Amino acid sequence: MPAILFVCRHNACRSQIAEALGRKLAPEDWGIESAGSHPPKDLDPKAVAILRRYGIRMHRHTPQGFSTLEPRTWDFVVDISCEKAGKGVSAKNYVEWDLADPLDGPMDLYKRLFDDLESRIRDLFRGIQPPRR
Repeated sequence: MPAILFVCRHNACRSQIAEALGRKLAPEDWGIESAGSHPPKDLDPKAVAILRRYGIRMHRHTPQGFSTLEPRTWDFVVDISCEKAGKGVSAKNYVEWDLADPLDGPMDLYKRLFDDLESRIRDLFRGIQPPRR
């Protein structure tokens, strides 16, 4: 059972969307989480809205930092922050995706982020799990 952690600076938008998509796309026994290096108090409401548009819910209703995670070595840490936010997290594999934060921009930016994350997560998961026969 792979354990995958999506990280970004705030855990209010990008990594939260990635976690929600990951939980939807992964087999049930995979461990999918997200965290941020500098979590704020609230989620990005547009991130919540873009997921709701596709019938997906966030697992948590507040951003979380690394200190709230159980100590472990992750199979994959996927850093979406462009800032190496997850470099201090113990991982067997460290992946960087250069995805800009939509920063309360138009919903079209959130839609593009959602689509990009969905494609990247599907590709990542295909590489982790052998094809079904």
